[in-house]
Amino acid sequence: MAQKTLGMIALYYRVWYTENYKSDGYSKGRKCSVLEVEENIQWHPAFCSAMELELRENKKDLEYIREYNLSKMPLKIDFLIIKKKPNVVIQNEIGDFFLGNNIFEYKSPGDDVNAGTFYKVLSYACLYKAETEGTEEIFDADTTVSVVREEKPRKLLKQLRERYEVIQKADGIYRINGMIFPMQILVTKELDKEAHIWVTSLTRTLNREQAQELLVSCAGLNNEGDKRNADSVVNVASEANIKLFRKMIQEGDQMCEELKELLAPEIVEFKIRLAEQDAELADKDAKLADNAAEIAKLKKLLAQAGIQL
Repeated sequence: MAQKTLGMIALYYRVWYTENYKSDGYSKGRKCSVLEVEENIQWHPAFCSAMELELRENKKDLEYIREYNLSKMPLKIDFLIIKKKPNVVIQNEIGDFFLGNNIFEYKSPGDDVNAGTFYKVLSYACLYKAETEGTEEIFDADTTVSVVREEKPRKLLKQLRERYEVIQKADGIYRINGMIFPMQILVTKELDKEAHIWVTSLTRTLNREQAQELLVSCAGLNNEGDKRNADSVVNVASEANIKLFRKMIQEGDQMCEELKELLAPEIVEFKIRLAEQDAELADKDAKLADNAAEIAKLKKLLAQAGIQL
């Protein structure tokens, strides 16, 4: 087994925590609901990490900008910009059409993608290019735009086919020709799950086989930057599929058992920390109870003396 990662540690901690503690972290007696866990899922940072892992064969040729402020006004947009060095061909089929600047708009599972969404992303690309290019180079098509969604936007693709050339380059990869920029729509649900384990794991419908493959892929990483990105993907995948990971752990899934053995010291440490917090809270509760009893006693004495509060 490869060296453990923080994401895997967090996976076990999260499952154990939701089974034993309320979402506020202060009292036992109620498990966290799946909805409570899912409310705070950070999909965008995990997608950025997944893309870095997808394209890691060209790590030295790419620069990633995870957030960008458009215009001098405070217009902060959560799209991913991947800048590519000239004369480099990206090996991964997702990025084999990359130019100098490559803009990705990622939509979380359940988010809608329609014509309005599509043209809004296109407008972001135009504004980005207007701000970063000189007036002489602004018409050079050195930018691509990608819209990423789990489900296939059938209506949008139908509308685009009526006006432009739409080519399915591969499973889940739809290229649109004839627009101001080369564009593509990535449908992660249709992508080859073995070839694209990282982006396809960002879903609420992960199955056991996919979860196992994700953990195996994480365990096989050696680069520290790749491990950090894998941590981000595992965190989101386990948050979005907490029931599956809980079941795998409870049923003694072999991969989970090996990881559990590997992570045992860290899990124990987490439990010790929480036990210490419980002890502190219990001490505070006991003091509050003593104070309440003392107040009740004083109130009783005052009432016996005919003094009403």
